[in-house]
Amino acid sequence: MKVLWLAPIPLIDDKDSHPAPWIITLAKELVDHGIDLTILNYSSLLESEILKKEYQGIHLIYIKSPKLKLDILTLYQLRIKKMRNYLRSIVHDYDLLHIHGTEHQYEVMALKLDIPKLISIQGIMNEVIKVIPMISNVKIYIEWKISSFYEKIYLPKYTYFSCRTHWDSGYIQSINSQAKIYNIWEMIRFDFFDDHFSDEKKNILFVGGKSPIKGLDKLLQAFNSSLQEKGLKLIVLGNCKSTDIENMIEKHGLMHIDINNIDCRGLQNVEGMIEAYEESFCLVHPTYIDNSPNSVCEAQLSGLPVIATDVGGVASLIEDRKTGLLIGQNEKEIELAVNTLLQDDDLTKKLSEQSRKIARHRHNPREILDDTVKMYNTIISENA
Repeated sequence: MKVLWLAPIPLIDDKDSHPAPWIITLAKELVDHGIDLTILNYSSLLESEILKKEYQGIHLIYIKSPKLKLDILTLYQLRIKKMRNYLRSIVHDYDLLHIHGTEHQYEVMALKLDIPKLISIQGIMNEVIKVIPMISNVKIYIEWKISSFYEKIYLPKYTYFSCRTHWDSGYIQSINSQAKIYNIWEMIRFDFFDDHFSDEKKNILFVGGKSPIKGLDKLLQAFNSSLQEKGLKLIVLGNCKSTDIENMIEKHGLMHIDINNIDCRGLQNVEGMIEAYEESFCLVHPTYIDNSPNSVCEAQLSGLPVIATDVGGVASLIEDRKTGLLIGQNEKEIELAVNTLLQDDDLTKKLSEQSRKIARHRHNPREILDDTVKMYNTIISENA
């Protein structure tokens, strides 16, 4: 079986150990299973028009795209046309096209191609754009707004979808009553299937950087109010620098925060993430909107208790007070939930044990691989 993916995998160099882990983990398993897999994406960083390379048995192709400013000014049409033309030249070599997400207009590029097509839902841009907080980064807002425009027009035109939660499958059903939906969880990196958490209640972990939808601002407000006073420190992972934290503190007037109690570590590989897990007693994920965030799944697999806002598909991952704590979207509920874990050792232990058990079943790699291959075979046979 020859499968082509459209997926947001960044340019890979020889030093990258886990580029785009939510993509590469499944890709490697499929290749080991005997699938001939090619991943196609675009990049404005290319020196040539096309770059082809191999990575751990996976064929990678990158097409040169316009610089971001020009890309936005043309509503991505130059990039869409370029990718569509290249797809037309190669698509006859493959049995199936698997599109990963709608954030990059892959659904626009691929619509009229004569090949069985499947879309895996990642986020839902039409829902994200409704709930994002007011942000100063106009560029990000415009990017998301354009993505939501294309998504709204093109998603109803597809037939096959891979979903993960009650939220994304419900959305697809609401816009396309004829959709054929396969419910398959994402394959998570195997490193997180071991226990990684701290029994010492010293550090809170946040994974999500400065992304405006992940809610670091709410967590900092909770930290400013009372959590810092309890001797806790906050570890922040993701695309975020200390200066970004300082700017958030100033913007929200969080005068009680001692910056020395914020450990901003930036982007981390799997070893750095596990090190942070082993120093933390809980993950706080105060997101404004999410489908099935990998940060929550990875923490649950590791046995790190999770506190997360009950939005989007998060409730498909967490059963309140059984496999985590679900909260509302305000800093007071973050404080209350963290204090609950500080004071109730039995509950903390229960959440750790139950989340490990459920998550390791939910993300069983053998079942995910088998379900994915079965889905591919079914779609191909229905379109033979």
